[in-house]
Formats: sequence, C-alpha cells, structure tokens
Amino acid sequence: MYLFWTKGYEGTSISELTQELGISAPSLYAAFGSKQELFTEAVAKYESDPRSITTAGQGGDSVAGVLEAMFDRAVEEYPNPSHPRGCLVNSDPMLAAEREQNRAITASRLREVAMNSDAALEAETLAAYTHAVLVGLSLYARDGASEQQLQQVARLAVQTVALNARRDDVDELPASPPMNTSKPAG
Repeated sequence: MYLFWTKGYEGTSISELTQELGISAPSLYAAFGSKQELFTEAVAKYESDPRSITTAGQGGDSVAGVLEAMFDRAVEEYPNPSHPRGCLVNSDPMLAAEREQNRAITASRLREVAMNSDAALEAETLAAYTHAVLVGLSLYARDGASEQQLQQVARLAVQTVALNARRDDVDELPASPPMNTSKPAG
C-alpha cells in the first residue's frame, strides 16, 4: 500500500511491487490477478482504517463539528511519520470515484446535522469545499508542511465556513451598488 501511496498507481511498477512484497511477478499475478486488483485491495484496506478522515466527520454533531473532526484528523494523519505523507485517496488521479464517494458521505452527514433547510441544501457545496481543502492539506503535507502549518490552514477553513454561515443568518444584507456596465462617453 505504501508504494502506491508514495508513487501512485501509474508510478509504481510491477518490479517495484514484487521487490516490496518479496515475491515473483507470477506469484503476484497468482495472488492478486493484476496490478489493478492489488491497487484496489490496497485502497480498500486504506479506506477501511477506522482513523479515516471521512469516518472522523461522522462523529460531528454540527456542521462545524463535522468539519473540525475531519480537519483535525487530517492534520494529525497527513504529516504522520509512520506512513507516507498526505492521503493515498486524495493524491492518486485514479481514485476519483473514491473521492466522490467520500464527498457524498460527508454531504449526507452535513445534511443530517444542518440546523436549517438552507444549510441542508448547501451540503453538497460544503462537502465539495471540505474535500477541496482536504486535497490541499494532503498536498501541503506531501510538500513537507508541519502539523502546525496544516492546523493553521484547517482552522482558517473552519473560520471561513463559520463566517459565511453568520452572513447567511443575517436577514437583510445591504444592497451592493449596481455595477456600471455602460461604456464611458467619448
């Protein structure tokens, strides 16, 4: 799993896999069928970890709670020296379906904890935003960011959502002046 995590599916060769696993290529194919099937098993093992970021969000009891739980877990896991930095699922282009599934799980939880119907309707957008931040945190960790640097970004993301929510709670916002779209005379 770590080889795929570090190098990605495309960047990992059969030769590297057989060396890492200590088996021959025919044994790899006999055991897993193909490189793709081995990758699928590695991703399933990775995603089944009870410490996953998406799983952490399921424990939140408010929109902010969901985001804080997910970001806190990401900040803890992404720079963890016991495994490659970042997130396997967020770093491999072949895992778009898994990322979409995680966004859907997050959106579902956000709808469950939303206090009003507007927040429930925005759950998809908020889940997309959350996962965009997680992808960014993953890449930032892979680039060498410290836990403290990741925490600062995660904190700002939660504050941004909270600020936006407060704006949405205001009944009447002052009207913006109309944009002048006419061409200057001349």
